[in-house]
Amino acid sequence: MSPADDHPAILVRSTESHDIDLHTQQLQNWDLRYEQLDCGRFEGAFSEVRWPGMQIFIERTTRRIRQRGMLPADACGAGILLEGQGPVCLNGQQSDRGTLIACDAAELDLCTPADCTLAGMVIDGPLLREATRRLSDLDALLQPGALLAMKPPEASLAPWRTLLTQSVQTVSRQPALMDDDGFRQRLQDDLLYSLISAMEGAHRAQRIYPCDRRKRIVDRACELILSRPDAPPTMLEVCDQVGASPRKLGYCFNEVLGLSPARYIKAVRLNAVRRELSHGEAAGCSVYDVAARWGFWHFGHFSADYKRQFAELPSETLRRGRLRQTPPVRH
Repeated sequence: MSPADDHPAILVRSTESHDIDLHTQQLQNWDLRYEQLDCGRFEGAFSEVRWPGMQIFIERTTRRIRQRGMLPADACGAGILLEGQGPVCLNGQQSDRGTLIACDAAELDLCTPADCTLAGMVIDGPLLREATRRLSDLDALLQPGALLAMKPPEASLAPWRTLLTQSVQTVSRQPALMDDDGFRQRLQDDLLYSLISAMEGAHRAQRIYPCDRRKRIVDRACELILSRPDAPPTMLEVCDQVGASPRKLGYCFNEVLGLSPARYIKAVRLNAVRRELSHGEAAGCSVYDVAARWGFWHFGHFSADYKRQFAELPSETLRRGRLRQTPPVRH
């Protein structure tokens, strides 16, 4: 972490973590919650450069992740998938590596693939709106709450993508560059110009509606099931409540989350157990107590499922969480 001494609002840092919760905590000023959807040990890395009005970043994660939350108030975001074993799914809509995603202080529900690398910018809303005010089509689309998916031709997308990733990498190696007012202004101008050029050159700009019907069905089903973790309703009861057949419910979950309803719900419950164990919230409780609270009654099956999901035993997670909560010994 390298904030400049004379510029306390400037931050240059790179972090690595083998713990999904610790990784999420590194995302300062973002209100996001991560859930691991597939099985295996998580590894994450996050590099960012932040100064008044703008943040640029590169994020790498090895596992399939669902990210939910909000950007900071009155902030606009633009991002792109650089690498991954499949597309990203944003608010129920799939986007591949050629898609530029832009949002204006919108609610985010993002599912990323395994071995994913994302790059992006977070920009103060007034700054971006001022830069796009002469582009009537974008000015009309980039309204509060908007989510857009754009398909610029590679010739206009590549300069922004290259400048974005190279800027993060260069400044991470030489953080003192950000002490220069002129450098910061040139970097900001170049990033905005290349982003707007890519957006202007897009031959398709389509609003992604947060209220997609498939996503509404998925969200309602998850709400019903997780409201009673110790006695979850049957899938037939869920189908009846959301007004979907079992086949329709399965189709919606696979389209939006890439998992069957049963597999997703198990992953969410396992994540909830892990969060309690790793945060030390289980102080005075056994692993079994926490597992039972989330509807896992057969401890042997639970332990096997947990180790398969996170590549460690629940007792290991609890031990690490308690060590994290133990105050250091003063000499």
